[in-house]
Amino acid sequence: MKHLMKSFLFILLVLVSCKNGKEENINNYVDSNASFQNKDAEDVLEKQAPTFTPSELPYPFSSAVQVGDILFLSGDIGVAGEGTGVVPGGIVPETHRMFERIEATLANHGLGLKDVFKCTVMLADMSEWQDFNEVYAGYFEAGRYPTRSAMGVKGLALGARVEMECWAYNPQPD
Repeated sequence: MKHLMKSFLFILLVLVSCKNGKEENINNYVDSNASFQNKDAEDVLEKQAPTFTPSELPYPFSSAVQVGDILFLSGDIGVAGEGTGVVPGGIVPETHRMFERIEATLANHGLGLKDVFKCTVMLADMSEWQDFNEVYAGYFEAGRYPTRSAMGVKGLALGARVEMECWAYNPQPD
């Protein structure tokens, strides 16, 4: 974010300087800040190296990956036990269990559902969308729902009825 702000300010300075006919100021600014910008770019690249959180389930994926200030959560389902199947009872109990798992992943990173800003929902049967929505709405503060996409899919892992992946804001120290 800091890098984007500096880039924006640099572009703004260039535009203002060009408008005022002070081209020499642009060259002086660029020369005096070239080494600063290179160091800043190195810092940004270093800070953006992904950090992987392995899944506790016996499958080849990470439960979350931190990139910059964003924590990306893998799609989660209403897994029962050790990942051999989903909780019984259909979409409602699966959705509750899915949210329990998502909350646990977020908590492992010091976050909660209040930090989630984007969800992608996959439903095995779109006719269950309303039942899903009723459960979903209870986990977020009204008026502060994350952006969301929902789609019907042909099949989900372990025969699940619902899967959801999330993005959460997790600011990292400078």
